[in-house]
Order: sequence, then C-alpha cells, then structure tokens
Amino acid sequence: MFKLGIFKKKQLKPEKRSGFINKRKFIALDLYNCLDGLPQAEIDTIQEAMLRGFCLRNGVSKHTHSRRFDEFDRLSFTAIDAHFPAGQNIRVHDIAVSDGRTCSGLYNHLNDRYGEGLDFLASDPARYLYILKRAHSANRLIIDDRQQVLQIITPPFVFLVVRPESLKIYPLNHLLRHLVTAVYARPLLKAYNSRSPGIELTKLDLLCQECRAHIQEQHNFRFESYDVLAGSNELFDIIRAMNVLNQSYFSKEQLQKAVKNILQSLREGGLFITGSNAGAGTVVNGAIYKKTQTGMARIEVSGKGSAVDELISGCSNIVRISSE
Repeated sequence: MFKLGIFKKKQLKPEKRSGFINKRKFIALDLYNCLDGLPQAEIDTIQEAMLRGFCLRNGVSKHTHSRRFDEFDRLSFTAIDAHFPAGQNIRVHDIAVSDGRTCSGLYNHLNDRYGEGLDFLASDPARYLYILKRAHSANRLIIDDRQQVLQIITPPFVFLVVRPESLKIYPLNHLLRHLVTAVYARPLLKAYNSRSPGIELTKLDLLCQECRAHIQEQHNFRFESYDVLAGSNELFDIIRAMNVLNQSYFSKEQLQKAVKNILQSLREGGLFITGSNAGAGTVVNGAIYKKTQTGMARIEVSGKGSAVDELISGCSNIVRISSE
C-alpha cells in the first residue's frame, strides 16, 4: 500500500481533499502561501492540514490549530489580569507559536488591556524554511537554514523526512523516499552548494495571515526566531511556552537547560504559563507559575498539570540576567 500527496494548488479544492484517504495525504508545504481568494476559514483548515505531521529536524512539531487553548487561555487571562493592572507597561514572550495562529488570542486580550504599554514578542525556531528546486521542475525540496531536508516533493508523492508515514502501513512510501533521497535530494543539494546554474532557492514564510497583519499594523507586536536551548538576553513580565517543553522533543538535560533559560528571562513577580494538549478542544495539562525571590510558585493548575512541573518547581536561586 502507498500514499500519494497533494502537490499543486488545484488539488486543494474541497472536493479533492474530501474522503478518508485524501484527508490523510501529506500536502506540499510550498503551497502554504498560495491560498489568496479563499474564505479565511478554508485557508485556516488547509494550512493546519499542511502542518499536520510536519516536524523540524529535532522532532519539534509545527502542527497547530486556531483557538487551540481556549479554556486554558481564560485561566491565563484571569491570572494575568489579577497580577498586572490595566494600562501598565508589560513585556510578553510567547514561545514556539508555530505559524502564529495560537498567539493571536493572547495578543488580542493583552493589547485591549494594556495598549501602548504592551511589548509582545512571538517566537518560533523556524519562521522561514526554503524551497530548493531546479528551474522549470515540478520536483522540489523543503529545507531549513542548515540545509536539512524536511520534505521532498516528487509528484505524485509528498514525503515527510522527519516522522514519515507508518512503515507497516506504507512500506512502499518508505522505499521510494529512500530512493528519491539518494537519486534526487542529495544530488540537488550538492549541485546547489557547488553553485551549478539553473537551481532556485526561495524563502518560504510560515506565518498565518493574522500574525502577518499584526506585524505590519501593530507597533507593539514582533516576531523573531528563538531557540529555547540558546536562551534570551531580554527580560519579560509574562512568558508562555505551549506544546514545546516535551520529553519527546528534548532529553532530560535539554529540558533542564530550556526551563532554566526561560526562567532566567522572567522578571521577579512575573508569570510563566506552560502546558500541552493533543489538539483544539482537548484539555491542556499545564500550570501557571509566579517567580518569587526564592524560586517558582505554582498558582494555577489545568488538567494533570505541567509535565515539567518538577523542573520548574525545583528552580530556586535562579541566576538573573540584567534588565539593562
């Protein structure tokens, strides 16, 4: 058994995406910005389907949904409103927001409450990916900034390189993916690096329309690349990290480093909001913490609580970076 992919715009029509088999097809990621003219709800549905199953090289998923954290957001808003009076200056960092659709609810609430006093940073490890292809060819690669191949499009197939389809159910897809990697992907990368003529590299912007509008129209909203393992030199009053501090993505040592980096960039008295869930409409297992002089105090819990609660609660005498 094998699975074909969706690799051109006309295949994105609702009738082409209906049915059990078509809904489960991988979609070429370079179609992400080819949806002008469609209703916004349909654009959201297609873009969310494109990101389903798609992962970066470290295994971090780009899968996302609009309004994914609705119930947990309400809990977060209540905690934020109680700790930070309306109208004051407030700096916020929303980490690992994928294409930005999950951060809009948080931003909109804070912008209404704090207005000119708000400085909102949304971040993700990979806002941009790249399309690599030979001129006039339908075959192409989706690669990251380190030239790691993430998706291979060779019509009629679309192959995910990280976390591909089930080997048991789709053995032929696995065989074909290894074949096209050897005969197409690697030679194309080699030709690109040797500056062979006729090869095109195009930047692929993976931000949803609402997030792009915020960047263009709102002076208090910005989007940057950020790696939780590298840390930040800025200080924030609120930091949120959803669906990223997971053992499936990082080793225990890496998680410890990520948590430490995040908490070092949180001001004393600030709030750290974190959790994870399976998808839109499902319970978030998470918590909200307040940074005190001696460490982190848990003030709210959702579902089963945060999977990294022990790491967060165990952080005392946190080294503080300068606010200068």
